[in-house]
Amino acid sequence: MKILGIGPHPDDLEFGCGGTFCKLAAQGHKISLLVMTKGSVGGDPRARIAEQEKAAAMIKARLYWGGFEDTGVTLTRELIRAVEERIEAVKPDLIFVNYGADTHQDHRSVARAVETAARYARNLVFYEVPTTMEFNPGVFVDIGPVIARKVALLKCHRSQVYKTRVKNLSIIESAKAAAMFRGYQDRVKYAEGFVPRRLLLDYLLGCK
Repeated sequence: MKILGIGPHPDDLEFGCGGTFCKLAAQGHKISLLVMTKGSVGGDPRARIAEQEKAAAMIKARLYWGGFEDTGVTLTRELIRAVEERIEAVKPDLIFVNYGADTHQDHRSVARAVETAARYARNLVFYEVPTTMEFNPGVFVDIGPVIARKVALLKCHRSQVYKTRVKNLSIIESAKAAAMFRGYQDRVKYAEGFVPRRLLLDYLLGCK
């Protein structure tokens, strides 16, 4: 399959579906990442670009940048068209984007833009990040076999590891705690959860 992961900032995709991408990459699926901003408000953009490039290389993903301003992403025709153009170029079988209910304005705008841009896509699922609200996943991926790989992906984003706004809590600990909670919901140790907008099971079952 061709997979397209869309994130508002560097490290969002790794937190929300890094384990799933590790499994997909190991199975030979082609992964493309579209990161809408360079995360300049959260750190040096040059460092964050290099960190995202390193993470993408770990899963052999093609990396694209949206070119929008961190904390200034609004739902515009330009934003929707940027996503549409990448969908047209990649022709993905499965699209991942962050969930729309979120305390960060960039996340809300990107999720809504992708819903519009991907209106004709067969498979669109939402992932969670630390600022996600009201997330109730019904689809899970067991990431127990690749939890160490997910942690390695997150460690690529060195500048962000301790930017959780919680004293002495790293993004690694936060991601593992979230994965354990989602795993418990699906009766495995570690999992990533997703909310599907549309999900054609034929692809997952190899019956396409």
